[in-house]
This record gives sequence, C-alpha cells and structure tokens, in this order.
Amino acid sequence: MKIGVISDIHSNIIAFKECVKYLEKEGCDEYLFLGDYVSDTPYARETLDYLYEFMNSHTCLFLRGNREEYMLDQRKALKDGMDERKWSYNSASGNLLFTYEQLAEKDLDFFDSLPITFKYAKPGYPEIRCCHGSPESSRELIQLRSEKARYWLDHIEEDYLLCAHTHFPGRYEYNGKYYFNTGCVGISIGDAGFAQCMILMDEVLDGKVVWKPEFLRIPYDNKKVVADIYSSGLIDKAPWFINSNIQILLTGVDNSARLVEEAIRLSDEAGEYDVWPNIKEKYFELAAERIGVPDYRK
Repeated sequence: MKIGVISDIHSNIIAFKECVKYLEKEGCDEYLFLGDYVSDTPYARETLDYLYEFMNSHTCLFLRGNREEYMLDQRKALKDGMDERKWSYNSASGNLLFTYEQLAEKDLDFFDSLPITFKYAKPGYPEIRCCHGSPESSRELIQLRSEKARYWLDHIEEDYLLCAHTHFPGRYEYNGKYYFNTGCVGISIGDAGFAQCMILMDEVLDGKVVWKPEFLRIPYDNKKVVADIYSSGLIDKAPWFINSNIQILLTGVDNSARLVEEAIRLSDEAGEYDVWPNIKEKYFELAAERIGVPDYRK
C-alpha cells in the first residue's frame, strides 16, 4: 500500500502538478489531502479546478485547513453584513481577498463539507489520526518534538498522528507512537524551489504492520510563480505580505508572521489601535524594513 500525502498547496498549481506527477509515477493507491488548498499565490481557480478533476479519478480523502476556514468566515461576514470584518486590498487582507474573489459558491460549499480531522482506517493496516493543525483546531501548530506533539500523541487513540500546517516536514517518535508532518507543497519554508509531500508505505517490522514515511522534495519552477505574482497583480493587492511570500519562494526565509505582528505592534505604539485587517500600510512598510523583508517591486 502506498498513500500519497499532500498539504498546504496554497494555490501553487505549478508545485502541485509536479507533486502529483511524481506520486502517480510512484504508483500511489490512495491520496490524503490535509488542507490549505488556496491563498498566497495567484492560482486559486486553477488549483481548485485541477483538484476536482483529480478527486474524480483517484481515491482521495480531504481535510479543511485554516485557509479554507478563513474563506468560510469571510462568506459569513459578508452575508451577515459585518462590515468591520470585510477584507480589503491592503497588506493585511489583500492576499485573502484576491483568493476569495476567485471562488464560486461550489468551492465554499466544498470547504464547508470538509472535516478538520478524521481517522484513516483500513483493515489490516494501522489507524492514522489525520488533521491539518490538530484534532481540535485547524489553526493549532504542532511542531516536531514539541510539548504539543507529546500531548496529542498521549491523547489520541491511534498510534499515528499525521498533520501539516507548520510547513516543516519530519517525524517524531514518543512512547511508541509516531507523529508525521508532511511539510508544504506550495510555499515551503527553508526549501526554496522545492515542493514537499510524502508517501506512506506499509511494511512488516517484527511481525507487525507499520507505516513508513518517505519525505519528498520535488523541484518546480518557483521563479515562474514569482513572475505570475507580478503579472496577475497580486503583489499590488497586498504589497508587503506578498513581498514576504516572494522572499519565502526565492530564499526559503519566512518572515510573514513576524511582519504582521510587527506592523500591529507599531500601529499600537503609535496610538492607532486599528483592528486587523485595517492596519495602515505605513506600518507594514516600516515593519518590513526592520525585520528584513525586501521590496521586490524594485
């Protein structure tokens, strides 16, 4: 049995297709998708159309990621007339709005139908607890070798925990249980020019069936993705956040969370207690300068 595991595509259809090509060549029997299909690169529409085509011709199971939850939250905010939560084109929410405007109702309904966790169970094979973030929240980060990893391995019934969301692939063993993180297809940290995915293979060890992970690094054309960020206009919709994404795509260096946190801190420090997503651009520009996010528009 070979299971292809894909997560955190982040709309990067170019990296996604390269992963699929490799996994199909390796003869994967089934596929697990662990969420974050959209946002951060320009190709949300193309990514979802390809995903629907793929799921109609392969055996797949799907989870909802935090990015899909953001999209559902925005739909609810718009329907409920919650103007204070509406996204706008700025460095705080422009990336998300660019994605949202490519979605149809069928996409949002698809996101809404997905669970945040499920148990992969197949006769003759060990069960796997699958999630994007954690079994309780798609937004919780479970880093390898962390206290949270130990907590969840203690609290799940299964011997295997399979997650994503952190963008850091790897394995961790604790008290005879295993945590695998598949890494990130679309915007991998510390691995510029490579898409990360995984194959789970069964093998017999000491008379017992176990899962063995193979962590993959698939090369793709990251420079084309950056070129399309420019040509699509995405960089103009969320200038400093997308500059941070380009920094990850080209160098692997991730400053995105620090950028947002620093912009909010600078806004508060100036006495402008604007609530996200209404942080002024000047604070993002200053934050980028302080933490080292280049302006790739130059």
